[in-house]
Amino acid sequence: MDDVDLKRLVGYDDKAEYELDLRGLDLKHATESVKRMVERSRFRAPRSVIVRLDPAGPDTGETLFQPIGRLLLGLRRKDLLAKLSPLPHYAGSGYYLVTQGKKEPDQDIS
Repeated sequence: MDDVDLKRLVGYDDKAEYELDLRGLDLKHATESVKRMVERSRFRAPRSVIVRLDPAGPDTGETLFQPIGRLLLGLRRKDLLAKLSPLPHYAGSGYYLVTQGKKEPDQDIS
């Protein structure tokens, strides 16, 4: 399977409208950053986001991949995210997601 087929299968095309870089943050700050990003996205049009995390290594210990993944999955189950998938191995550690955004445009009341 080549990269194009893999990208099509996972719905990841190396581009996103927004990137949330959580590399170097502890769990508390990373969690709050994700929550703020999702909360703000409720009032905007849906957009694609890449969430970057520190990769695992021989000296890293536990990474944020699993706890942030659980948080994002919970948000997906609450219908706050339209799409969620881990980044392909070649793209680094993290997630690709699409926010739900506003469901209807604002209407003027006259």
